[in-house]
Amino acid sequence: MILRKIIFLILFLIFSLFASEGNVFLIPIKGTIDLGLASFVERSIRENPNARAFIFEIDTFGGRVDAAIKIRDTIINTPILTIAFIKDRAWSAGALIALSCEKIIISPSGSIGAAEPRPADEKTISALRSEFESTAEKRKRDPRIAGGMVDKNVVIPGLKKEGEILSLYAREAKKWKYADEILENIEQVLKFYKLDKETLKKLHPTWSENFARILTDPTVSSILLTIGLFSLYVAIITPGLGIPELLALLGLGLFFGGYLIAGLAGLEPLILFLLGLLLVIIEMHTPGFGIAGISGSAAIFFSIFWLISSTGNTFRAILTALFVISSLIIFLAFYLPKSKAWKKFNIPEDQKRELGYSAVRERTDLIGKRGKAITMLRPTGFAEIDGEKLEVYSESEYIIPDSEIVVVKVEGNKIFVRRV
Repeated sequence: MILRKIIFLILFLIFSLFASEGNVFLIPIKGTIDLGLASFVERSIRENPNARAFIFEIDTFGGRVDAAIKIRDTIINTPILTIAFIKDRAWSAGALIALSCEKIIISPSGSIGAAEPRPADEKTISALRSEFESTAEKRKRDPRIAGGMVDKNVVIPGLKKEGEILSLYAREAKKWKYADEILENIEQVLKFYKLDKETLKKLHPTWSENFARILTDPTVSSILLTIGLFSLYVAIITPGLGIPELLALLGLGLFFGGYLIAGLAGLEPLILFLLGLLLVIIEMHTPGFGIAGISGSAAIFFSIFWLISSTGNTFRAILTALFVISSLIIFLAFYLPKSKAWKKFNIPEDQKRELGYSAVRERTDLIGKRGKAITMLRPTGFAEIDGEKLEVYSESEYIIPDSEIVVVKVEGNKIFVRRV
């Protein structure tokens, strides 16, 4: 009796171990194609090596080309049966994902194509056309049709004229062998490929993958990078823990965090960024000749360049962020000094005697006297000495506001000070 129970238990465990081999997994490809989605697809295939088949339910207008290429490579390299079910549309980057599958089913309202890149320059078109054509050829489909989805100069007699971007609706896709059949739903797809006896499991992104999809969206990542870099710039020119520092940490932290959560970057760019941030903080709190600040800024920029280039989208986010930051700096440089809000905190441009200023020469009587810096001395600024508000010059280093200073020499109308 005991032996029979042991045998039964062993058989049950063996059956449980291999029961998942017949599973069919449904992977939704919906919304914008992004790097977070690429991470989700890669994980779904990696964690289910004994699957019977993967069905990709596609309904997308497109998205990032680099993300679509990552998904394409993942699908092409799996030995498991892959089926694309085009529920409504597989346009642009979505068309490449559909073409990478061994089998394609399209719904009566479905369409595939419309993959002209933006910007539509010759180099970009040529590269993407090669991806489409090689993918189609790999799956034994006519590469000319795939090329026509990208390049409007491709001519296909009886299907496409020059100057048009190709899209195939359901009947055309089946006629030109870009779809095996026109079916209504997943149940019919399973039955068509004789998979209806298998267990169907629908996979979903984790909360972290959904969060990463938001953060790695091109528009969102550009906004985060802009906020982070501009806040860091403001924090450098106005030292002291406050809102700019918090915004810089939040913006850049989310920017790096999105790529790390999605598994699209290693720790190296983050370590380089943190090193650069440390150097910038050192420059802010122990001002010197700018070596730490310059080195830190260079490290931060290079870490961002490294991170974005590793995902294949090198320039878009950086150029967007730099353009916005430059515009903001120019705007602030011209507008802010003239605004009423700025005048409440800054020194007025007209240094009139009735406002407490004094225009004197050879104030040798101030040598040795102490005071307090009112503004940042980089190297010039304003300080209060003996109750007077005077323009002074730092003798060697940058001096932050509220630092105690001492007058060390006077040359003409220039008063030189040193931090005590």
